[in-house]
Amino acid sequence: MKKAFITLAAVLVGAVLQAQPAGGFGGFQLQENKLECSQKFTDVDYASDGEVYHKLDIYLPKEVKASYPVVIHIYGSAWFSNNSKGAADLNTICATLLDAGCAVVCPNHRSSTDAAFPAQIQDIKAVIRFVRGEAEKYHFDTSFIGISGFSSGGHLASLAAVTNGIREYTVGNTTMDIEGSIGNYTSYSSDVDVAFDWSGPVDLMNMDCGEAMKMQVSPEEVILGGVKLADDPSPYAILSPITYAAQNTVPIHIFHGSADNVVPVCQGRRFYDELKKGKAEVAYTEVYGGGHGFNMYSDENLAEMVDFAIRAKAAKASKSSRRGPQRGVEALPGKGAPSNINQNAYPRILDDNSVAFRVYAPEAKQVQVDIMAKKYDLIKDIDGYWRGRTDPLIAGFHYYTLIVDGFAFSDPASRTYFGCSRDFSAIDIPEEGCDFYLTKNVPHGSIRTMTYWSEEVKAWRPLTVYTPASYEKGKKKYPVLYLQHGGGEDQTGWAVQGHTGDILDNLIAEGKASEMIIVMSNGTLPNAGGYDSRGMAPFGREIIGSVIPFIESNFRVYADARHRALAGLSMGGGQTFYTGLVNLDKFSSLGIFSSGIFGGIAQTEGGVDLESIMPGILTESAKFNKALDLLYISVGTDDPRCALTTKAVETMKENGLEVEFETFPGDHEWQVWRKSIHSFASKLFTK
Repeated sequence: MKKAFITLAAVLVGAVLQAQPAGGFGGFQLQENKLECSQKFTDVDYASDGEVYHKLDIYLPKEVKASYPVVIHIYGSAWFSNNSKGAADLNTICATLLDAGCAVVCPNHRSSTDAAFPAQIQDIKAVIRFVRGEAEKYHFDTSFIGISGFSSGGHLASLAAVTNGIREYTVGNTTMDIEGSIGNYTSYSSDVDVAFDWSGPVDLMNMDCGEAMKMQVSPEEVILGGVKLADDPSPYAILSPITYAAQNTVPIHIFHGSADNVVPVCQGRRFYDELKKGKAEVAYTEVYGGGHGFNMYSDENLAEMVDFAIRAKAAKASKSSRRGPQRGVEALPGKGAPSNINQNAYPRILDDNSVAFRVYAPEAKQVQVDIMAKKYDLIKDIDGYWRGRTDPLIAGFHYYTLIVDGFAFSDPASRTYFGCSRDFSAIDIPEEGCDFYLTKNVPHGSIRTMTYWSEEVKAWRPLTVYTPASYEKGKKKYPVLYLQHGGGEDQTGWAVQGHTGDILDNLIAEGKASEMIIVMSNGTLPNAGGYDSRGMAPFGREIIGSVIPFIESNFRVYADARHRALAGLSMGGGQTFYTGLVNLDKFSSLGIFSSGIFGGIAQTEGGVDLESIMPGILTESAKFNKALDLLYISVGTDDPRCALTTKAVETMKENGLEVEFETFPGDHEWQVWRKSIHSFASKLFTK
């Protein structure tokens, strides 16, 4: 039969390779794979005897932590190799476990020609004890130890799991020492908390699942020292994990290919059926068309492995009201973002201005972070957290969303801000040497939330009002800046994202700005829309007909044009342009920040005809100059609006219009606008 021929071929190949010196090639040892890890320890002697078959390799995850859950992964070789740890599915199973935040241990073990069974399981039990005994040195978190293996490694992983707590086992007249006394840590437990069987032989008494064996020598016969199944089935039963399955207490996940022509798929099926009689969770994934290792390591299967480990870890934790001794507090990288709910948690800003995220979503299949027009895939770890980091980000305020299985959400770990017509998570990347917008030890003004009646829309509408620190202490009057947000934002934007209160507090304390009241209204009106005079007209009626009268009736302010200013960002800049320049009897200073009225959004590359959209601005510039104390325009250097705004300003100046123009590093975002209001406010009400 075909399977018999393949298995016999494996025996012959293994025997030839095993003839190599113990310190040389040693079985199926292949060229070493490269894994991304923070630390790697090679050829660690877990038995203290110097033998190559008692060496192991340790890989620690890229993200440095105080300690890591551990998974031991065992190579496959039909038990013929004593030195194949360097070929133990490093680029698939081991890489996935490392990405999930697990330390990975890849051990050698004695081959079937080095020693008869139970030497192999005794070696694996010694590895588990070594992990516990050397936990502090290698940063192992021994509260959760998993084991995994492919083919004969799957057999040993399964056998280690189902023999938790078993030192010796007897079948018939045969008794075997399962635990052994290898290594220096014989007093430690060899129990594991989860196991993964990838294509392992588990019922060695029925390798062909009922069909008669038709080979002269089988790998299982070799590992049992030449005992034939027909002569004595007892050692075959002790060798078989299925023997212990009904009493198993360890969560086990079996992966097997339907087309496996080395270890038939019936092995996985029968093991699963028997394990279901035990007390632990068991899962079975049969890969249609999967062979013996071929087509088995799909992203879906590897993700299933991690998900199963997460459930096992959570289930173990829930069974105990107290955890074991902590091995130390996790050293978190970087600094918590100022926008975090918990300042010391995630997201975290790293030294290069990249941002590290950690999101708890144990049942999710995919989690991404969408920030600055780029999506970053996160990787799930053993605790059910998805982790990852962005590219280095420019300084400033950046909205972001979490995308979980295709659906966008705000991050519950971050404060939310109203922008882009919804509540968004955001992260504020500090700019080195830039602190003008931060809260300082200076007298602080007040931010008020108020409600006024709108004649334009016949409804009550919100206002945010900043008053300087001196307002409550005297009776003097103040000038007023009416400051408008951009499209998709509201009356909270300048106060919250823009830090306008702190900016004015600091400027006033430094003597760099006049004391003033700032009024921030909601410029999004149900009957308005469009970047032209018609679309902006409802705002003009609103600000002049309702907002200004409300402020002048409720605050001590000057009620003349010389003490009124109007400014805004983006859409608010357009509102300022179309409202302020046609109401020169109402406003003496105008600020237009990052507006699209000059082009850069939907307009042609040539920009706009300024004279047609604002008659007289070029042909009667002296009229505007006489009426205005300040016409200020700004834009970010990386904003698509920059080139056309610059061109428009040059045209204005060429035609005699007095304009103060500034650019700031950045795109269409809050760091540019903070700098704009900082500069604009320092120039207001000085004449």
